[in-house]
Amino acid sequence: MTRYLHLRWLAPLWGLVAAGVLVVSAAPSGATIVCPTGIKPPSQYCTNVPPTATTGSATRVKSTSATLNGVAGPNVQGGDITQYYFEYGLRTSYGQDTPIGTIGSCPSGISPPSPYCNVPKTEPVSANISNLQPCTKYHFQLVATNSDGSANGGDRTFTSAFAPPISRFTAPNRVRARRLFDVKFTLKAQAKVKIVITRRGRFGSSQTYNFGNLRAGRYFETIRAPQRPGNYTIALIAKLSCGQQTSSQRLNVQGF
Repeated sequence: MTRYLHLRWLAPLWGLVAAGVLVVSAAPSGATIVCPTGIKPPSQYCTNVPPTATTGSATRVKSTSATLNGVAGPNVQGGDITQYYFEYGLRTSYGQDTPIGTIGSCPSGISPPSPYCNVPKTEPVSANISNLQPCTKYHFQLVATNSDGSANGGDRTFTSAFAPPISRFTAPNRVRARRLFDVKFTLKAQAKVKIVITRRGRFGSSQTYNFGNLRAGRYFETIRAPQRPGNYTIALIAKLSCGQQTSSQRLNVQGF
């Protein structure tokens, strides 16, 4: 089986290629071999054609999802059907893969090379990913593979967007001065958390309770009311690397 394709860098070889017309044949291993016209494999003038992959930019980047993009294919028109996927993770070791996609197709019972197959040299590809952490830098790259080998598209990065981490915050409306009381809150993402109680008015004062970095989950904390009676605001502040959210309510501190 032969295919006639264009591969410019082989055109000058030993005067054997006329107008850049080449012969492409399938080797016994299934590899796609490109040879100058009149030359058959095995020959030092023939070359194996591995697939190609180029990692593009991430698009539709949100707090917990994104679309990864790139260009991949067999690198010759009518080449072998090629599979692709994206690797992604917090480091260049990645750790997660998208589902495998396919470039090119043939009718049932037909295998390339065949004029009945539709296998482009390259085509744009993409994959959606989800379950990301907000405000987090991710690495990703495109990988293409077929019977001729594999190709990595190169590492790219994106940072997921901010998302409000607080989903629930409750505290009493009234407490006794200097008494302990409970607050409850729920986080949807890891955040640096603190509670600030501020006395309203011209001569307001405040006290702060720092809880450090907390993972997503439900929390039940006990804090102490201010010493002075009056009207206060109690605020839960959850900070991410790219933004913060504040949830607050009024708090009346009563004397004994």
